[in-house]
Amino acid sequence: MKKQSVDSASLSNAAKMRVGIIAGSGSLPLALAATLRARGEAPYLLLVEGEADVSHYADYPHEVIRITKVGRFLKALARENCTHITLAGPVKRPDLKNLVPDMEGVKLLGRITGAARKGDDGLMRAITTYIQEKGFTVVGVHELADNLLVPAGQLGKISPTERDTSDIAEGIRIVKAIGALDIGQAAIIRDGYVLAIEAAEGTDRLLARSSEFAWEEPAGVLVKLSKPGQELAADMPTIGPETVTLAAEAHLRGIAVEAGLTLVLDLKETLRRADDADLFVVGLDPQDISG
Repeated sequence: MKKQSVDSASLSNAAKMRVGIIAGSGSLPLALAATLRARGEAPYLLLVEGEADVSHYADYPHEVIRITKVGRFLKALARENCTHITLAGPVKRPDLKNLVPDMEGVKLLGRITGAARKGDDGLMRAITTYIQEKGFTVVGVHELADNLLVPAGQLGKISPTERDTSDIAEGIRIVKAIGALDIGQAAIIRDGYVLAIEAAEGTDRLLARSSEFAWEEPAGVLVKLSKPGQELAADMPTIGPETVTLAAEAHLRGIAVEAGLTLVLDLKETLRRADDADLFVVGLDPQDISG
């Protein structure tokens, strides 16, 4: 897919652009909206029915739309003079057998039915391509709010040990392998052993089921990376305070993610929880990962 280029000047010029946020679940859409408003922009939010918690968006202009009503999405974005569109927050993959789409939804459905067989990344590419063909510029959250990106290095007070560093290295190898197959973005490694890998359930559930295998003494690392060639405009690795809480409940030693290619929700609270739990958080240099 040929991605429309977006330079920093156009993204910072609120007078010439308006961002439409297609909001799924979690706190990422709200964090992005708050960042845009703080610098004088007025984002419009389209809340995916059954995913976004409507009560959280009372202070922002928004409407709730069923995921299958693509025509309504497009009309709302045009009506609100949105020029740039971003997808923020996870949305459960719909059951294609039980969809009742509108006319635009039928057109998109024909594309995503085939793309879905290629994995989540193929699905996201089909959706973003379709939106761009309708005249909107699709941008990633990271392009709109780089303050939400994980910085490089040790982020909290706790340092990884030599044992942890070894687990991180093995985790990078495993996650790169499953990412190349479009399986998932994360794995949990303990003393060189692959405790669990992420698939369709997502990182939170990965951590929750890993707690069943927790040792009394904390051990093991969650490693989370972007997939090779991942469609970052629609699906970027994300962590936050809840990630830390679940990692602590699983008695892990720490979390390692890709600096500059991972979003963090509420960095201050994330690190506060990590420090309180004696759990490290590190941002890995992408060059070290690709080497």
